[in-house]
Amino acid sequence: MVNALDFGLVLLALGVLVGGTAWKLRRASLGTAEDRFGDLRQRLGGLFDAVLRHHRILAQRPEGLHHLFVFVAFAVPVVVILAVQVAFSVPAVLAGFLALALDVIGCLGLYGTWRLYRRRYREKPDRLDERPEDRWALLLLFALFGTGLLTEAARVSMTGGLQNLWNPVGYALSVPLQVLPEGGRLLLVKFLWRLHLVLVLLTVATLPFGKLGHVVFGTLNVLFRNLGPKGAFRPVDIENSEYYGVGQAEHFTWKQLLDLEACVRCGRCQANCPAYNTGKTLNPKKVIQDLRTHWNAKAPLVARGQADAWEDPLIDGAGVTQEDLWACTTCRHCMESCPMHIEHVDKIVDMRRYLVLMEGQMPQELVTLNRNLENNFNPWGVGWSDRNDWMARRGVSPRVLPDEESPEFEVLLWVGCAGAYDDRYQRVVATVCRLLDRAGVSYGVLGTQEKCCGDPARASGNEYLYQSLVAENIGVLDGLGVKKIVTSCPHCLKTLDKEYPQFGGNYEVVHHSAFLLELLAQGRLKPVKGWDARVTLHDSCYLSRYAGLVDEPRAVLRAVDGIELVEMDRRGTENFCCGAGGGRMWMEEEGTRINNTRAEEALGTGAGVIGSACPFCLTMLDDGVKAHKREEEVSVLDIAEILEKATV
Repeated sequence: MVNALDFGLVLLALGVLVGGTAWKLRRASLGTAEDRFGDLRQRLGGLFDAVLRHHRILAQRPEGLHHLFVFVAFAVPVVVILAVQVAFSVPAVLAGFLALALDVIGCLGLYGTWRLYRRRYREKPDRLDERPEDRWALLLLFALFGTGLLTEAARVSMTGGLQNLWNPVGYALSVPLQVLPEGGRLLLVKFLWRLHLVLVLLTVATLPFGKLGHVVFGTLNVLFRNLGPKGAFRPVDIENSEYYGVGQAEHFTWKQLLDLEACVRCGRCQANCPAYNTGKTLNPKKVIQDLRTHWNAKAPLVARGQADAWEDPLIDGAGVTQEDLWACTTCRHCMESCPMHIEHVDKIVDMRRYLVLMEGQMPQELVTLNRNLENNFNPWGVGWSDRNDWMARRGVSPRVLPDEESPEFEVLLWVGCAGAYDDRYQRVVATVCRLLDRAGVSYGVLGTQEKCCGDPARASGNEYLYQSLVAENIGVLDGLGVKKIVTSCPHCLKTLDKEYPQFGGNYEVVHHSAFLLELLAQGRLKPVKGWDARVTLHDSCYLSRYAGLVDEPRAVLRAVDGIELVEMDRRGTENFCCGAGGGRMWMEEEGTRINNTRAEEALGTGAGVIGSACPFCLTMLDDGVKAHKREEEVSVLDIAEILEKATV
């Protein structure tokens, strides 16, 4: 049934597909350089997981399953059609099974498309917006799957025999067609076949230009996803860069611009954003879409070397406001839930860098934060010479390694700024010290030689200050020959473990939840009594999504007899943020507070103890419990404090 015209249409459709894709990729290539080409095997493995297994898409049910139906119903017949039209013959023994599979797949495609249409236009969840391209894409898919089944029905109406039972749907639909004369049915077969072929080719040709563009650009975006340490921000070349951060769209990397094309506006980032869900202006989906609109308008000028002719600024001009940028808690939930692997947080931090380093603009609270870090190497601005005072105050005496000559030790305990200066978290670090003493661990601290790891500076855009702190800390650590570091702060964990190697600081860094669990497994720590308590565990964003530590804190809690662990609905890597990350710990929050929302969720479990494994989370949840006036009934404790109750 295929003639020269059909082959011409196929070539035309493929030509438009390739040309449109190349045009948009050339536009993305106007961004700055970035190496995303290494480890092809891992990239292809991830692509298989994302596309064929629908790993992230299926995380949201039932719409993820409906999308899978549509994907299979589109992809499989296209492959079969192409194979058959290139004179590939299907063995007779397989023909029946293939016919049955195509019938079933076509029905699944229709069902999946109907459910997606119903969800968008009848259920109308908040995270889905409406554009004409959405409706046209779904209607095109309806027509595609419908004409496929009708074509099969018309073909079956022309033949007889038991082999038609391999096409149960086509056979059922062919029954009414029997009233037509044979000539009419033949014409119907030819018409429906041509119509179906045209719809297939129309879909293929328009892939780069509409709603279905994620088939192309989403696939490429997954292929070129970041394979580096999760959550590590790209370093800035302070010495040789002409500008810092991103203040113009063309300053984004080519991969960041490809992100803009890959966005399918599914709204999963929006649905999981703690800022958006507590009434802030930040909407990660809108940020990506606004940047896309801005870039699409500016790109032609950039391509012609006329970028200076563009007058609208990227920030406070492209729909992305400073208020949006500073509302981000860098919780990474948007990125982890995005099926296209779009990197929202990195863009936000890059734009913060521009504001701070190029424009000198930041909220007043962050001005104070940065001044404190510059003058006293901690966010609170307490004198750096007082960094050891917590030890005497809390009745512990860890070795201060820089005071010893050629010290030998098993691990370095990274106290962190909260452990040294925050009254509440001093008790947690002291508890960790006592547990390490009981386990016979040879450890020590840096004392006054320890400076802030730099996380608040980097997350809030001050890369210059961050790198200064990093250089000083690495000098001290390397001078002592540190190999292994234990920290109770997930922010320090992420920074020391994933970002210090960017500057030559390579250490084994372990969170205290994992280290305590290791000591329990080795028998070096032995709970000797139980503690009857109903506990719910809040997962730190930086511990769960950044470090992948979800089971370890729970295993520590389960090591204590008598504890009943009750879970919140949002937990593990799907947790809800405490609101303190990204520099927000030191900033005022307008409207509904994120920590109060999370505290309410924890209180709803009926637990008498809220467990934590992060100094920021501990403070924010404690404040949240007090805001709900439940501090007399509910305690907020670190997992180390809970474990200690069973080991004394």
